[in-house]
Amino acid sequence: MLKAILFDAYGTLISTGDGSVKAAKRILERNKRPDISPDQFYARWKGLHRQHIGSLKTFMTEENIFRLDLSRLYREYGLMGDADLDVEMMLETLGNRKGFPEVKEVLRDLAQDYMIAVGSTTDTAPLLQDLKRNELEIPYVFTSESMEVYKPEKAFYEKMLFGLGLSPSEALFIGDSLIDDVQGPQSVGIRACWVNRKGAEAGNIRPDFEIQSLAEIREITEKIK
Repeated sequence: MLKAILFDAYGTLISTGDGSVKAAKRILERNKRPDISPDQFYARWKGLHRQHIGSLKTFMTEENIFRLDLSRLYREYGLMGDADLDVEMMLETLGNRKGFPEVKEVLRDLAQDYMIAVGSTTDTAPLLQDLKRNELEIPYVFTSESMEVYKPEKAFYEKMLFGLGLSPSEALFIGDSLIDDVQGPQSVGIRACWVNRKGAEAGNIRPDFEIQSLAEIREITEKIK
């Protein structure tokens, strides 16, 4: 029996927008490097970030990973500025993102019948700030920082289930990442719904359900016994 809806945060409830690329542009402008594309610079930064998370032996917060990876980028691109100072331009974008239009109404509706929780790869403070500024009332918030583990490690989802007192069959995970929000939850037996806002191809990963908007969730929950 379905008892809880577990949501990813960024890209699912809250739009990441273009704040990160704008921050990359500011960083490059400060370093007087108009020859470097902000989009490519941020894409490389994001790639390093993902690799770093996947190779951690000891837990580290996202903020510290951001700092280390920007320092590495400065060496790669030959930037002469102070990476430890310039990273603040990226950190300032966190906690200042907007929720998708349908989210507040969807959460209010689902909360009548299910436990609602968020499980996100993020430090805790910026996520709480984003939830508050978007007036999203979610009683259970789990972050990589609070649980000291990142998606898609099995422990991330297992700790969420333990904290909510649920078995895998009693939960549905909803998110926009095929790796983190579909393959990850499925690895511990949680059904997963892929939010495919851009109409992408799933490839070899098979979500249990697929939607383009959170407004379609009720159609999914009605199919689950």
